[in-house]
Amino acid sequence: MRSRGKEHHTTIIKRSARKSQEGIHGGAWKVAFADFTLAMMALFMVLWIMGAVTEEERKEIVSLLNGGDAIFEGHSISPITQKDAGGELTIVGKRSPGKTDAEDAENEKTLAQQAKQGESLDSVNARSNSEIEDLARIIMQITSAYDAQANLKMEIVPQGLRILISDDQKREMFQRSSAILTPFFDRLLTKFAPELNKIDNKIIITGHTDATRFRDQVLYNNWNLSGERAMQARTVLTKGGLDPSRVLQVSGMADQMLLDPNQPLSSANRRIEIMVLTHSASESLYQFFGQHGEKVIKPLVDKISKTP
Repeated sequence: MRSRGKEHHTTIIKRSARKSQEGIHGGAWKVAFADFTLAMMALFMVLWIMGAVTEEERKEIVSLLNGGDAIFEGHSISPITQKDAGGELTIVGKRSPGKTDAEDAENEKTLAQQAKQGESLDSVNARSNSEIEDLARIIMQITSAYDAQANLKMEIVPQGLRILISDDQKREMFQRSSAILTPFFDRLLTKFAPELNKIDNKIIITGHTDATRFRDQVLYNNWNLSGERAMQARTVLTKGGLDPSRVLQVSGMADQMLLDPNQPLSSANRRIEIMVLTHSASESLYQFFGQHGEKVIKPLVDKISKTP
């Protein structure tokens, strides 16, 4: 018989396993916080840039992000047309619709004129693109009729239609070291002229030479030669029916833009380039040089007149 007050109790001690501290002191949260901080910095940078630049600069940035190029940048050249299974000419290398809206917006004067006629901006852009594509087909048809496919390449670029006419092993476009067009290319350019005149787009004509150098570089050099050849092409085109006011610029680039840099004396480098500009590209060129001197000469005249 057990006595009260002297009962024995068994004490049970439970030991729990020590919890891992890795979850508290790990580095995963630091990576997440760094990503969040970087994202916020990027957001603030975008907001700052949008507030700091003008509307025109924003459009230019968007154009560059979409793959747009400057007027004078080079592009890879490939034929713009090819025959499909049915023998029809089709356009290759066409611009994506997303770029067209940004790159081919009409200048203010053209938009005002089209608005008076009740034509929307979308229809203006669509008509302009369609006209350039139709012109490319016609140029290729004329080239095929003259069996001159080896002498002509075209591509549609954001600035418009780029037409390259060059020598090959069979035909020379100009007499060697001169700006005299050979009869074949004289006839070919004459055929192009009325077709170029059918659309309301400005044109740039540029002459290019190979890397062959004249003995007396001071007396005469590739700059002189390329410029004179571009002027000769302009003369033939205007005589063939091209409105002289359509020609916005005539220039020579000597051997600075070789199509075949690995063979600087190649016939492919001796060429004339005709760029049929979109309205926005010609407007950009006007802004660059100052249309009729409005943005270049007048501010300087005003500054001089105000000088005491």
